[in-house]
Amino acid sequence: MLRQTRTKDQNARPERDPTDLARKMGIILTLVMGVLVAAVPILYWWANTVPRRPKGVSKNAVFLWAPYVGLPAPRRGSWLNCWEENRHDLCRLSEIDGTTHYEGEFVPYGRASRVTPDQLRIDPVKTVENKVWVGDVLVPLVYLENGEVVIPASSYEESKRILDQIMPVSP
Repeated sequence: MLRQTRTKDQNARPERDPTDLARKMGIILTLVMGVLVAAVPILYWWANTVPRRPKGVSKNAVFLWAPYVGLPAPRRGSWLNCWEENRHDLCRLSEIDGTTHYEGEFVPYGRASRVTPDQLRIDPVKTVENKVWVGDVLVPLVYLENGEVVIPASSYEESKRILDQIMPVSP
């Protein structure tokens, strides 16, 4: 019987080719970068899409975006709706989930007559510009599509002071 003997070379592991390892790392790095490049536009789109209107929020409510925080992040903002009830203009500010944050009477800035119900169409872009504290809630000064501004009646003087600085009332 012949005995098979192993030589040292037969027991040795094959040497790894350094170019093979570099190629695998290059493929992995390319895949990771590809996923990141694809994810950023998708996340940006998602972060800038108006969220679904929560139950209990009026169909006339507009979504007010909170200030951007940089990279795509969870949606932030609130819902705002204004309506007329018993000859008073009321507005409700709701959290993104529909929870009421503030509700109160709003009055026109710079004139004595009230705003008619058909004029209570909110300009969501301008409305996020100026806010006033009403108690412990930061409430926006509501810019309407017709150029009028309605302000919280309970913080009329502070709201008027802010608006007088940026848009003097014309006679």
